[in-house]
Amino acid sequence: MQRGRGSRLRLVAWLLCLGVSGLLAWAQTRQTVDAGNRALKVPGGPEAAHLAALAEIVPDDGMVLLGFEAGGDVPLPPADTAAIAALCQRLETLPGVATCRILPVRQPGLTLCAVALRGGDPGTAAETVAATARGGAPASVRVVATGLPLIEARIAGRVAAERQHIVPWIVVALLLAALLVYRHLGVAAAALLPALLAITWTSGLIALSGQPLDPVAALLDPVLLTIGVAASVHFVEAWRRGRADGLTPDAAARFAAGEQRQPAFLATVTTMVGLLSLCTSQVPAVVDFGLHAAFGVALVHLFTFALLPAWLPFAARAARAPTATGARLSAWPAWIDRRRGRWLATTALLTVAGLVALPGLRADNDPLAMLPANEDVRRDHDELAARLGGVEVFHLLLPARSPGTEPARLLPFLAALQQRPGIAGLAGPVLRGDAGDLAAPLLLQPAGSAVREPLFAAIEQTARVLGLDGLVPTGAAVQIARDSVLLMRGLLGSLWLTLALLGVGLCIGLRSLRLGLLGMVPNLLPCVWVYGAIAWLDRPVSVATAMIACTMLGLIVDNTLHLLHHYRHERMSASAAAATAQAMQRCGRGMLLSSLLLLIGFSVTTTSRLSTTVEFSLLACSTIAAALFSTVVVLPLLLTHRRGRPDAV
Repeated sequence: MQRGRGSRLRLVAWLLCLGVSGLLAWAQTRQTVDAGNRALKVPGGPEAAHLAALAEIVPDDGMVLLGFEAGGDVPLPPADTAAIAALCQRLETLPGVATCRILPVRQPGLTLCAVALRGGDPGTAAETVAATARGGAPASVRVVATGLPLIEARIAGRVAAERQHIVPWIVVALLLAALLVYRHLGVAAAALLPALLAITWTSGLIALSGQPLDPVAALLDPVLLTIGVAASVHFVEAWRRGRADGLTPDAAARFAAGEQRQPAFLATVTTMVGLLSLCTSQVPAVVDFGLHAAFGVALVHLFTFALLPAWLPFAARAARAPTATGARLSAWPAWIDRRRGRWLATTALLTVAGLVALPGLRADNDPLAMLPANEDVRRDHDELAARLGGVEVFHLLLPARSPGTEPARLLPFLAALQQRPGIAGLAGPVLRGDAGDLAAPLLLQPAGSAVREPLFAAIEQTARVLGLDGLVPTGAAVQIARDSVLLMRGLLGSLWLTLALLGVGLCIGLRSLRLGLLGMVPNLLPCVWVYGAIAWLDRPVSVATAMIACTMLGLIVDNTLHLLHHYRHERMSASAAAATAQAMQRCGRGMLLSSLLLLIGFSVTTTSRLSTTVEFSLLACSTIAAALFSTVVVLPLLLTHRRGRPDAV
């Protein structure tokens, strides 16, 4: 009777879980998108204050630039010119549009319109302006449209589309790969179910809270999928070992839960601590990512131990019991030990090369570079920038009390600035606010934050030297450049904090200073190798590049802890070499399979059209491969490095 009651309770729990998961999956499809990428902008602080002061003088900092051309620098006929003027008047009546004015240009074949946006949702307004202009322009005229609000709206749209398509493709690829390995749908599904439920619950709860999706938050699903698959594969492999030892499916599930409880708990805690270190960032999107990812990792752990012990006996009862799992891997440590010299030399060479290159690592973030080269907004931006010298504007803001408001001092300063690399010239007249503050618009040449942030800093420094107190560059372009640098520095700082916290967690969790320090090696080496390779290739650190180390550490720590946990257990009654061999036999197959599955899954995302997704995928594959090498080659060599004398645990 009690067994029947327990079965009914489990059925109710399954149905409840299924119902809640369905509701949260539906909520996820209703999540809005942060079209202005506001979560990537640092709230408060000097840049926000400068923007607020600028808004008192220039309320139209957000702008869409429309170009109308007949081709071949041929002047537009009067009828088309009149039609464009009428179209500008129509654009001015659209929701979210403040003004629309035709700008003077020196090129006879080009008519340029500046559409200033106001408040509300600038991304939606920018898309509406571009669509209306293309639909209302004369048939003989080609329309090009660009501007920061339009670029950010396209990025947001791409992010939403990627989430709807890329993650499902990763899941399909992982499931097919797991089927090839396990040859049973129930066992293959077990490798994915905890991660999929954690993704559904985490993203669904975020959507229900009303928080919009931003480019950083879009990386949450792949990260949870990575960590979840790694944890599930280790559980499945433990269950298969139990089956190979002759246990029934239910007994094997209990065996797996008991064996995996401690290393999985340590991996979960250390991963959560590392992700929570991202909360030190000044960027809201990064803080939210750290909190949400840590919550999702906790859900992965919960679903792994709440779901798989019941799922595997139910869905995989008919699966054939394996004869042996991981037996061949016990010989692996001895094989690499016989080649110790060449492996250590290779590791040392890669590490030295990475360390030498690290000082040359540079941060850069250009929102336009996130879009594919054939995106119409990016193509139009490049075309107009080539013809005009630039399309983005920033302002020099001078308070009324500043000596820089005197024409005799301001005009020579503006003339000198126009000769600086990165500045294309003046972008309009100097404007004065009601309180006497001035705003001087300057046109920026196309560049990323690595070029623009030093430019803005040099302008401030020069102004101070010349006695133009209070002069500051401001505007959306300034905020993006400076916030991007803060984002990169914050993420790299979080990486080192994460590694430090992981080191402490490993020492405490393994109750051994030596094993904790050795466990840090597989976590440090992939970071040095991957970032060193980025520096050697002269590639800048972008959002995706900076995020990769913190997010991939979950996988690295998981494999490291499983190996060291089994090593420590076996070391109580065996030599270091024998303990390492037994540890590899017990968890080596899980490490290899989880890494292989994830390499296959992330390879699928390299087909994305969003450059950040492609970059994240390539770096994820590189990090996974580097972590696998450091865990199954370097760490076993370090564990057995003391020859001819007892090894202290």
